[in-house]
Amino acid sequence: MTVAQRIEATRGYLAVSALAGSVLVFFAILGLRPAMGLTLPSMGAAAALWVCRGVFSRTSVVLWLESRLPELRFALVALAENPHSRFRAAFEARVLGTDARPVVAKAALRMVGVPLALLAGTEFVARPLLDRLTIPSDVATAPSETRSLLGAGRRAYTAVVIAPAYSRIATQTLRNPTAIEGLVGSEIRFSGAFDDRRLMPKRPEAVVLVRDGEEQLVTLEPRPDSAPRVVLSLPARDSVLPRADGVVALAASVRDDIGITSGWFEMIVSSGDGESFKFRNAVIARTSAGNSRELQLTAALRLDTLDLKPGDIIHLRAVARDANPAADAEAGSSETRTLRVYRRGESDSVDIEAMAPPETGKSELSQRMLIMMTEKLATQVRTLARPAFASESRNIAVEQARLRKRVGQIIFTRLTGEEDAGEAEGALADTLSPMEALLRAADSATGADAGEHLEEGEDSPVIAINRPLLEAFNAMWEAERRLGVIEPRRALPHMKAALAAIQRARAAERLYLRGRPPRIVLDIARIRLSGKKEGIEPAVRSPRASAVTAQLTRQAQFSIALELLASDSVSAAIDSLTLLRVDALSDQPAFASALSAAVNDLRSGRDATASLRVARRALTGSPTQGVRLRWSGQ
Repeated sequence: MTVAQRIEATRGYLAVSALAGSVLVFFAILGLRPAMGLTLPSMGAAAALWVCRGVFSRTSVVLWLESRLPELRFALVALAENPHSRFRAAFEARVLGTDARPVVAKAALRMVGVPLALLAGTEFVARPLLDRLTIPSDVATAPSETRSLLGAGRRAYTAVVIAPAYSRIATQTLRNPTAIEGLVGSEIRFSGAFDDRRLMPKRPEAVVLVRDGEEQLVTLEPRPDSAPRVVLSLPARDSVLPRADGVVALAASVRDDIGITSGWFEMIVSSGDGESFKFRNAVIARTSAGNSRELQLTAALRLDTLDLKPGDIIHLRAVARDANPAADAEAGSSETRTLRVYRRGESDSVDIEAMAPPETGKSELSQRMLIMMTEKLATQVRTLARPAFASESRNIAVEQARLRKRVGQIIFTRLTGEEDAGEAEGALADTLSPMEALLRAADSATGADAGEHLEEGEDSPVIAINRPLLEAFNAMWEAERRLGVIEPRRALPHMKAALAAIQRARAAERLYLRGRPPRIVLDIARIRLSGKKEGIEPAVRSPRASAVTAQLTRQAQFSIALELLASDSVSAAIDSLTLLRVDALSDQPAFASALSAAVNDLRSGRDATASLRVARRALTGSPTQGVRLRWSGQ
């Protein structure tokens, strides 16, 4: 073996030892604290490699051997610097005659032995000790479950979450959970320190487990089962048929998060004129999906078998159901397409008086303008100052709110025939979503149920026809919320979805006026004071819940929890913040998320000042600076 080969062999032996030592350091740190992820173990392995970085350099290995073997008398360094020296033979004889194996083996043993001892101490000493002092978090599913307060003397317990059979979700076992997420209707069985059984509710709820005088607060966070998403692709648009014959192709696609049981096309045929109408409904091409997540529906509708008359209208849509057996489970439905049979003589007059643009057309232009303003603002995120950027985003949010209220007025008028949408504005103050609140307001104004189900539990044709505007209303509300929290880029998809829905609503309008509509004349003098009030009992009015009162109550509860922290009542403060988080999950998700981080910090003993400050900002908003008063005197 030559001198060069001996140097390379020594360098390779030390490099392998350094790599093995860094791997052992990685696993030792990971075994000590498995809940922290891979960041700190990776940093420890990198530090070990940095300490031993000299083994990868030929010059460093040569100098290291010279410092450890004085008998070399710098012969190895001389050969490394000048391999063709005239004293080469003498140098090689001295180097090859020196045994470097004990020194190299000792260094390699140190590079591997120290991390190996650290790993052994972690597995057999530190890890069992930590297991006795803390709760294992390898089965926790929520951030608030990674560290518990069992170190304060509480006993361990287990929660088994059994999802409904139709969902085909595997049973989940949680150890010492403080928050449990699951599908609505899931069964939760507690065992160990607490023996109890619960069902996952429809709304977030906090339960208290009690046994032998010991209490444990656990929050239940339900996940609702969404209805199937149905898209009707054929017919692609509303149409006017010249004759009631031929074949109309039907096609739709269905998707669901869990599984689809069946899908079909639903048809409603309306016949008549004036105030006399008849309706016929039928189900076409019912298909079983076998709990698959996707389904394609196709069918052919023969018009000559429907006995259609001129002026008849066919309403078509696709419907699908999942396996949810609940009585109030909704089926998914697509948009409604209309096919109208042409009536002779309906286009024989050209005496059409010009009309003003419809409200949907005005809303479309306004929404386009807001989208252009938001796109321009999104490109200026790096050039505008933060206060100016936030002010512009909130200004666009105000304009989006104004347009949303205008669309809500249109929907309310169409659904109820009323011009005053005050009931709709009041309904938006409760905890329903904007679309549901508007429908609830329309129901109360008309005295009818706007969600009255037809066969298969679906919406009425009136609601189905106005569905695009309802979708636009809901998308505008989401875009307004994103702009309000200074996220214009995330608001753009919702704004564009609202524009697309408005365009669909505009395209669905096929109403033209021929000539001037008749003017209705009322004889005010004749009908004034002619009404009767005998036998009419006024309805009892109940006060509506105020959104401002609920917000002030929530702020007061947050302040009380902070006072408990100031008085060193940490456990009581954690329980108060947990209950407040459950109350805010439905209508203030940002505040609930910030509270979750604060509760986790308090449970783990960390400083929760920053997370509590974030929660306060999410609850009350950022502080605003008022107008400064300047005093002037003589």
